[in-house]
Amino acid sequence: MRGAEIVRLKGVCVSYGGVPALDDVDLSVRQRDFLGVIGPNGGGKTTLLKVILGLIPPARGEVSVFGGAPRDAAKLIGYVPQYIPFDRSFPISVRDAVLMGRLAHAPRWGYFRPGDRSRTREALETVGMLDLMDRPIGALSEGQKQRVFIARALVTDPRLLLLDEPTASIDPCMQEGIFHILDRLRETMAIILVTHDIGVLSAHVGTIACLNRRLHYHEKKEITLDDIQTVYGCPVQLIAHGVPHRVMEEHGHR
Repeated sequence: MRGAEIVRLKGVCVSYGGVPALDDVDLSVRQRDFLGVIGPNGGGKTTLLKVILGLIPPARGEVSVFGGAPRDAAKLIGYVPQYIPFDRSFPISVRDAVLMGRLAHAPRWGYFRPGDRSRTREALETVGMLDLMDRPIGALSEGQKQRVFIARALVTDPRLLLLDEPTASIDPCMQEGIFHILDRLRETMAIILVTHDIGVLSAHVGTIACLNRRLHYHEKKEITLDDIQTVYGCPVQLIAHGVPHRVMEEHGHR
């Protein structure tokens, strides 16, 4: 059962140097929703997340997150950006990288409390990385690092989790593992995942929206080939494997 509405965008427009990034976007997200947003590179997917985070104010339109301004809800949102640059040789452990996510909840002078360290262990256990908590983060594989970054977002105890291309540069086995983690998390929070890769959308995603400046969202689990061709603006060929097929409701063999 879907919960109360936690995100609402109405008529949202954003431009960069006069070039539209989001055009008249309407969106409603409820607690325990798992929304997958697909679209081409440059289609506004990262901008959409930054609007919800309050990092980019819209030129027009209304944004409400947990009933108020996005910035007022910052502590209720976990965010995993597409790129997290860091020096691989920097001597920071997996545990300390995740613990840094508690800084916003730390006392004024920035020291960590026992509860922060306990919450860090819980977050690492959730993503299956507790056994590697003392390993330098620079020694991890791409899939392992992504799990750590998800743990860093979870350590804030969010009610909404935003993920920007979380399965990029990760092999299919690691992708499926991350989706299984997200499938468990949706019991306690809403999730918005954006990607340009149609193939990463698994059976775990609850609903799918298409974004290319304008958002096409029908609050359903499947999208048609016409939907995808409309948002990508070019002919698209889809190859589906396994049952059930989530991308198209019906398709024939060609």
